[in-house]
Amino acid sequence: MDNVPYAHPAWIEIDTAQLRKNLQIIRQYIGKHPKLLLPVKANAYGHGLVPTAQHTADLVDYFGVSCLQEGAILREAGIVNPILVMGAIHAEQVHALAQYNLEVTISSLYKAKLLAEKSEQIHLSAPIKVHLEIDSGMNRTGMRVSTAPAVIEYIRNNSCIELVGIYSHFATAATPDDPFFNEQSETFLQFLQHHNLTDDSSVLCHFANSAAVACHPETHLDMVRPGLLSYGYYPRNDLPSDLHGIQPCFAVKARVSYFKTIMVGHGVSYNHSYKAKKQSRILTIPLGYGDGYRRALSNKSTVILKGKHYPVVGDVCMDQFMVDIGDDSGYVGDVVTIIGEDNGASITMEQISDTCDTIPYEILCGFNDRLPRIFT
Repeated sequence: MDNVPYAHPAWIEIDTAQLRKNLQIIRQYIGKHPKLLLPVKANAYGHGLVPTAQHTADLVDYFGVSCLQEGAILREAGIVNPILVMGAIHAEQVHALAQYNLEVTISSLYKAKLLAEKSEQIHLSAPIKVHLEIDSGMNRTGMRVSTAPAVIEYIRNNSCIELVGIYSHFATAATPDDPFFNEQSETFLQFLQHHNLTDDSSVLCHFANSAAVACHPETHLDMVRPGLLSYGYYPRNDLPSDLHGIQPCFAVKARVSYFKTIMVGHGVSYNHSYKAKKQSRILTIPLGYGDGYRRALSNKSTVILKGKHYPVVGDVCMDQFMVDIGDDSGYVGDVVTIIGEDNGASITMEQISDTCDTIPYEILCGFNDRLPRIFT
């Protein structure tokens, strides 16, 4: 990789083989019946929307996006898999949703009527496919089970929209033995059974996120939606051994851009939050919070250079941060690993997210497109 002319001196490497292996392991684990939806919203959890879809399209049945824009980008890139828009839609988007053959989430009778009326106004040649979102206890979006039957009846009596799916979201699946998980599961499953939806082959029933996919096979239904697990991160620690081959495929690396020696007591970066305890060699890394490397990592994280950890020192800046390598050798152009493995040393996404008092999702999604994604 040393001879690749990167557009930026910092980059994200995606291990394509590991990404595909993760999905193959999940497929083997869930069996042949449930369809597999890969969430690629938020730039495929930071992995890169289009290349992630292109490298996995043959392994998944559906892609899940949050909005029209993401779905349109995938279609423009040649992705032909069914795509479910899981976020809100608006009246002015209906023509484009149909043009790009995107399946749409409906969370209320109001949105169902809006979609049907707008479809009729613009004389669409085919009905728009919709998935109903049921609120089984997440209390975020979705219709309550008491109001859903009226929406189902409205859709089935309207030729402009076609019911192809019904789903819900777990709130506490990542917490082992949380009683609310069972309450949610019972609410949704009873609703499906009461309305004979589990026996309707024309409607996909789906519920299971990563944690439910791994630990609650009774919730797999007709389709599963493992996001974090597909990208190699464990939603909880009690995953079955059949899933232990799943590993992260995401690494952040950069080339040293500057080198200097500072004297004892001299400060580094804004606010001089770090002062050298001895004469030290300081390397500058061309990556900062403007790229997604969090300021909360100032004086708290490390990088790996030639298999050895070195501390991040001083405040992380918008475009760069500094590393103290003491008396060791480091040169402009050397590659450092910021997240990932190098010569037996590693910095995990969980370590970074714990330091920032957040979750891996947020760190992954925080790395923006100034960093090129290199699929190896």
